[in-house]
Amino acid sequence: MAQTFISGSRNPYLPLSVYIPDGEPKLYDGRVYLYGSKDVFDGEYCSDKYHVYSAPEDNLSEWTDHGPSFASTSAYLDEGIQDGVPWSDGLLYAPDTVKRGDTYYLYFCLSDGSEGVAESRYPHGPFGNARRMTMNGEPIVGIDPSVLKDGESYYYTWGQGKCHMAELNNDMCTLKSSTYVDALISNADGCQGFHEGSSLRKIGDWYVVVYASEYTLRYPNHGGAPTCLDYAVSKNISGPYERRGTIIDNTGIDPQSWNNHGSILKIKDQWYVFYHGSSNNSRYARRARVERIEVDEANGYIRTAQMTSNGFARALNPEDELPAAYGYRVWGGAYFTEKDGSFPLVNVKNGASVAYRYYDFGEKRNWDILLKGRFFHRGEIAVAVNGEIRARLPTENSGPSGISAPLDDLGGLADIRLFFHAAHGSDLLELDTIRFAKR
Repeated sequence: MAQTFISGSRNPYLPLSVYIPDGEPKLYDGRVYLYGSKDVFDGEYCSDKYHVYSAPEDNLSEWTDHGPSFASTSAYLDEGIQDGVPWSDGLLYAPDTVKRGDTYYLYFCLSDGSEGVAESRYPHGPFGNARRMTMNGEPIVGIDPSVLKDGESYYYTWGQGKCHMAELNNDMCTLKSSTYVDALISNADGCQGFHEGSSLRKIGDWYVVVYASEYTLRYPNHGGAPTCLDYAVSKNISGPYERRGTIIDNTGIDPQSWNNHGSILKIKDQWYVFYHGSSNNSRYARRARVERIEVDEANGYIRTAQMTSNGFARALNPEDELPAAYGYRVWGGAYFTEKDGSFPLVNVKNGASVAYRYYDFGEKRNWDILLKGRFFHRGEIAVAVNGEIRARLPTENSGPSGISAPLDDLGGLADIRLFFHAAHGSDLLELDTIRFAKR
């Protein structure tokens, strides 16, 4: 059953209890639809069902969960969703959709490597009549399908290590072998660093492949994971493609950050990149994230974006009580988790830190910072505003209302970073919320 909620213009932009990675956004009839796989907290990659989320294009803080839209098992019969995949009970990995005529086609892949397509009269499903994707009568094997309508033709990409592409036939489930490209982009030496997660889109006259990249792994201190969403462009859909750079890097959202997956979409004259970030000190429990991006449509360039805590919004309201898990980056082993209905920052030891950006404090005035949580040991929290230490909070003075400190002459946009210091190696605290109050 559909359920609508207000995100408060924060990042992640879905409720913190909702774990939707591999986001592919589409704009249908004035609404933005998000298609992705579905993680389960304290689980591993993905699950056996999809949910579809949507928001009006003129109100990107009001999202609707349309409920289960497709499943690969019979576990959701009581929610009205049949077992949609007759050939497999595998987990459902990253999907994409396209509309042709009055039908919406859902392209999906499973943990056993098979790929398929289902259909619906509605963009949110439920989707049915699933068929396997084939070429020359043989099933397609791989992960992470993507589809682009270009004129009257529809093009399909998929793969890991190599991004394959072919044109779809009119039945929307078979591929024209005469159009097959084995390596539209790849991770071979001298190429574009393709890992997985292709998303074929178009910017002006440029064809664009957005993908999880291994390109930066050759540089030291990057973490050895495909955390970057890179992009490559061509004036010809079949290539050759030139890697242009990185759109977003999710390094640091969690100590165990592993991959990234997403795409780009223009909404009301503003471009956005949709991506995900993990949590719970794991590669999993990935949440849907978004950032504004600058795109040069004429020349096919996208400026690298920063991770933020505000996502669709231009800034956070400092007077809102913000759950700790809206931080955009952590250091020193701290991480965000889900615990007893809240979403705290935990494993906070000496030398750990967390950051939030951007807050809009408006005209300069005096403020107080207020932190709530559980404070275990004597220590100190240093508060940096745009890189400058502006306050220090001793944790031994905490009470039921938390701890606070003055921040004088604070105004404009600010990146807030909290540095945690303790006298020993035990956990200093668990942080629940952060808020600012005018004085």
